[in-house]
Amino acid sequence: MMQSLIEGFRAQLQKAQEIGKSLTFTAPNQPIQNVVIAGLGGSGIGGNLVESFMASGLKVPVTVSKTYTVPNFVSAHTLFIACSFSGNTEETLQALELVEQRGAKIFCVTSGGQLLEKAKSAGYDFAQIPNEAPCPRAFLGYSLTQLLYAFKGYKLSDTEFEAAYTETLALLENNATDIQEKARELANAFYNHLPVVYADTHFGGVITRFQQQINENSKQLCHAHVFPEMNHNELVGWESGDSVRNKTAVLMIRSGLDHERVKIRMDICKNIFEEKAAKVIELEPKGTSLITQSFYLIHLLDWVSFYLAEKNGVDPFQVNIIMHLKGELAKV
Repeated sequence: MMQSLIEGFRAQLQKAQEIGKSLTFTAPNQPIQNVVIAGLGGSGIGGNLVESFMASGLKVPVTVSKTYTVPNFVSAHTLFIACSFSGNTEETLQALELVEQRGAKIFCVTSGGQLLEKAKSAGYDFAQIPNEAPCPRAFLGYSLTQLLYAFKGYKLSDTEFEAAYTETLALLENNATDIQEKARELANAFYNHLPVVYADTHFGGVITRFQQQINENSKQLCHAHVFPEMNHNELVGWESGDSVRNKTAVLMIRSGLDHERVKIRMDICKNIFEEKAAKVIELEPKGTSLITQSFYLIHLLDWVSFYLAEKNGVDPFQVNIIMHLKGELAKV
């Protein structure tokens, strides 16, 4: 099933746009001065991505929250976006209860469950996305797109994103074979190794998404960090620990959109990694915009996690240990 879900990413983006364009956004009672996006796992990573995508045109600060509570600054001047694919994520539902007491403007992104019921009964703005399988991480295209349209609908960013979708759809179609070939190569490189992924800050959400996909689909650990922050702490960790480093495969994502100083930092660090790690691989995304490059990377790296799952001999769809956790929590 995971293979067909990844194959459907392009079609998902098309359908997601249709949903986004049909949304209705009501005016807030108070001017919006900040945005809080709440969500966990596959439902929450969209918040990190949209924060990067919208950054150049943002008119208000954005906070991504991934817990039961909300920042103390939440008020009637806050747009609170609750994201839960199932509509039953306990952390997000509890955060919503707190926000309701503070009079925030609320927008919900969900396929159903308690969150959709709450949105309808309370009259909140909402986007209902399809529930084609119980797998939130496979429907990032649906949820992320609704966030972009929310920022446009509430007039909180001047960032143009619809042209990037047009470019992305053509790019994914024209490079389908090449993307899968590159993904197989990366999966082979990561097999029996610890993937360590680095990129400039604007790709932070993308590489966090990849880390999560390796965790859930490939059933193994992965590590991701961003430049230049890693130069101020993590870089020192490469000085020792030969037993770990010798099983490490470093993936460096390099883009023409990277900051000029970051490009220099990466050049220097590549030499360090080549001395310490088992493998160092560079990957350059295709596309002209941050959004297009990010979607290209998300799709390619999703395929990597799928092929690595095959090599690991595991089912990329099932997440039994998470279901066990949820079952135990339900007893308390």
